Amino acid sequence: MATINLIIMLFQALIMLFQLRSIMQSSSMDYYNPLTQIVVKLTNPVMNILPIKNIHFKGFFYCGFIVSIAIAYVASLSLFYLVLGGTSLPVPVVVPYLIIPFILTIKTFGYLVLFLLLAQALTSWLPSTRDWSFTFAQLTYPFVAPVQRVIPPIGMIDISLMIVMIAIFALNRLFFTIFGGLWFIC
Repeated sequence: MATINLIIMLFQALIMLFQLRSIMQSSSMDYYNPLTQIVVKLTNPVMNILPIKNIHFKGFFYCGFIVSIAIAYVASLSLFYLVLGGTSLPVPVVVPYLIIPFILTIKTFGYLVLFLLLAQALTSWLPSTRDWSFTFAQLTYPFVAPVQRVIPPIGMIDISLMIVMIAIFALNRLFFTIFGGLWFIC
């Protein structure tokens, strides 16, 4: 069981990496930022193969999400083979096999946004981390901007991060009630 959890965690980290690449492209991050350089160098071997890497829809580059869904399919297939002992998939398992990659991608994206929001909040409190705070602010701007239009920052206090985090926790609970055990497994 610990091996399966480790494999799931490694696949989630890989999925997060490609989703982070997509968020960085969509939010027009500075290409020469060290974090951007690391993500680009790690994801370029896969992204350069695809002919759709620079195609976007209304300013959102979705190629990273397509790759992350493909990685989630590979992850779910490999986990099914690990759990079932290498046998073929029985018919009742095929339907969850088609749903689990999407659930894994959505849940991992929620965790990624939550981690980015927490990192932005923590780095904004420390005076020596202004560069990192600016980087995380660029990454989270597409998620925080709609809330900031409704509730603008009050002086130095910006509660939009907290509202987005509460919304993520509420969506997590909603998806858990909808998908049940499948949401818990992923």
